[in-house]
Amino acid sequence: MDNIKNRISARFASAPPGAKGVGYMLGSAASISGANGAVQHLSYTGLHVFEIAFFRQLFGLVLMSALFLRGGLRPLITQKIWLHVLRSILNVVAMLAFFYGLSLEPLAKVVSLGLTAPLFATVGAVIFLREKMTLRRWIALGIGVVGALIILRPGVQVVSLGALMVLMSNTLWAVALVVIKVLTRTDSSVTVALYSSLLQTPLAFMFALFFWQWPTVEQLFWLLGIAIFGTISQLALTEAFRNADATLVLPADFTKVIWASLIGYFFFGQVPEIWVGVGAVVIFSAVFYNSYSDSRPSFIGGSTP
Repeated sequence: MDNIKNRISARFASAPPGAKGVGYMLGSAASISGANGAVQHLSYTGLHVFEIAFFRQLFGLVLMSALFLRGGLRPLITQKIWLHVLRSILNVVAMLAFFYGLSLEPLAKVVSLGLTAPLFATVGAVIFLREKMTLRRWIALGIGVVGALIILRPGVQVVSLGALMVLMSNTLWAVALVVIKVLTRTDSSVTVALYSSLLQTPLAFMFALFFWQWPTVEQLFWLLGIAIFGTISQLALTEAFRNADATLVLPADFTKVIWASLIGYFFFGQVPEIWVGVGAVVIFSAVFYNSYSDSRPSFIGGSTP
């Protein structure tokens, strides 16, 4: 078994950067899908999503602490503490909204709507960072809006609260990404990640207190699983963009819609609507077109727990 593991590791290490990037993105998509499925499962057991979000942050902080300890106290040095606070507030509220959407809507629908996050980030970059809105970006944004409308079908059916929560999460997440870009001009990625973990955990706890109930032992294992899969997804996503261009790895991110559909069907009996699939393809096309015309890895990614 060890020999097989070593051979696989050696082959992956010697693979071209592009292949590594795609591999990491596939792993990220699978991991975040598992985390989202676990969030939905726990919400069905009666555990409030705000409490789920808190334990996601708490266990994630424990998992990431080993990485932070290597750098000592130096990563804590920053001149933009209030921007870190703002970013953490935006992230926490975005996560709460996304988790709430997961508790109300089919998994595939939530993940499909989540694909619009990079398009929201493009708008945020134009508004707050004065980046140029090219014709291609306008086209991509328009296509993405059409895709979201195909999924929501306003006028044909009532736009649900869960769908609105996901869209609100995307909006807040986009603003948070803009703040991250400002922070990384002076702070290292380690500093940004450290303050994210340190600040978001107590913020999430404040929301969880209003709906607190002690989780069972079984629920604690599920919560730990959410943190593990969520952390793996974040690390793999970072490695994907470090090894290859966004235009190469982004198509692999679409597999999370497939994973969400499979998990929803086999574990929750959710049959994806045809309009969700059509809308997801349209949104993905818009995101891919946008990244192809002007690849900006900092703004690629969806709402993740």
